[in-house]
Amino acid sequence: MKIEDLLVYICAKYPIPQELSKARLTKMVYLADWEACLRTGVQLTPIRWYFHNFGPYVDDVLEAAKISPFLEVVETENLYGEPKQLIRTRVEAAVPQIDRMAQSILDHVISETKSLYWKEFIRYVYATKPIADSTRYTELDLQRFAKQVR
Repeated sequence: MKIEDLLVYICAKYPIPQELSKARLTKMVYLADWEACLRTGVQLTPIRWYFHNFGPYVDDVLEAAKISPFLEVVETENLYGEPKQLIRTRVEAAVPQIDRMAQSILDHVISETKSLYWKEFIRYVYATKPIADSTRYTELDLQRFAKQVR
């Protein structure tokens, strides 16, 4: 599945669009890939996840947003006046047609995270097996971790 389709779907369906920073959206895609591995044994995206200093991170999400005609990256500030990049759908963006399983996974991730403030959200991400059982600066093999849970 194309990363762009996941991003457009999440941005269109997430109830609080001003929370969809580069960091939060990237971690939501990670959670979707993790949930997909738990349910089906394979990720939704072709992303090779990496345990960066601040959790699962890759540039793939931001790069997909930047080149998408349906998304825009907006430079703004967080509550502390620090730079923040928001990713949102353009007005003319249509929600992509995705299969039922992917839709179910994305809806689940949105439902589980939409009420979480940033610190709670990060705790939720860090509680996933691939992050909890890995060390920083390593690649995360979500499929391997899912096999240990299934």
